[in-house]
Amino acid sequence: MDPVLIKLAIGGLAVLGAIGLFFGIGLALAAHKFAVETNPKVEEVLEVLAGAQ
Repeated sequence: MDPVLIKLAIGGLAVLGAIGLFFGIGLALAAHKFAVETNPKVEEVLEVLAGAQ
């Protein structure tokens, strides 16, 4: 194969990996910032109601 094509393919993979890493970090930060705390009373009620069927 032509070395230029191999370098082009490796460069494309590097750019695609960098974009994926960038968006992955962005999504992780957004998930951390917009996380919602659950009320423990809601969990207790759901446990009780689960057996009522």
